[in-house]
Amino acid sequence: MKQQFLMMAGVMALALSPLAVWADQCAYVSKVQANDAAHYLPVGGRFVPFCEPCGAKRFPVKHPQLAKTSVAHLLPVSETGLDQDYWELQVNGDGVDLAYIYVRQTDGSFINLAHLAGCPTTGVKRMYDAKGHPTLGLPHLPAPPVR
Repeated sequence: MKQQFLMMAGVMALALSPLAVWADQCAYVSKVQANDAAHYLPVGGRFVPFCEPCGAKRFPVKHPQLAKTSVAHLLPVSETGLDQDYWELQVNGDGVDLAYIYVRQTDGSFINLAHLAGCPTTGVKRMYDAKGHPTLGLPHLPAPPVR
């Protein structure tokens, strides 16, 4: 019984540790990545939040949302408690994980925002076509931001 309790306590401690923060792949990014993401998802742009690693199955191609605001926001050490300052993209007032946002293109396809901003991801598709099917290629990438 004592051994079972200790094991459960260890699991809970791990789940509540700072390592759990990193379940979000591209929520905290560099200033350049946050600014690039704001460029690729500007005010007036359409996007779809979709998290495959969370268990989402069907890409909601018919329900894109409108970005009423899109801004790179500084997250200082004093706010995050982490080892350095980070940035995030805030869309419609909420911080988003770039890995789980897909930006609609003029041809109706959706490209992963983390991919566009240069943030590495795991377990997410790079692109969905206009019908919501994953595609392997990236036939037409938007122009990179001017720096």
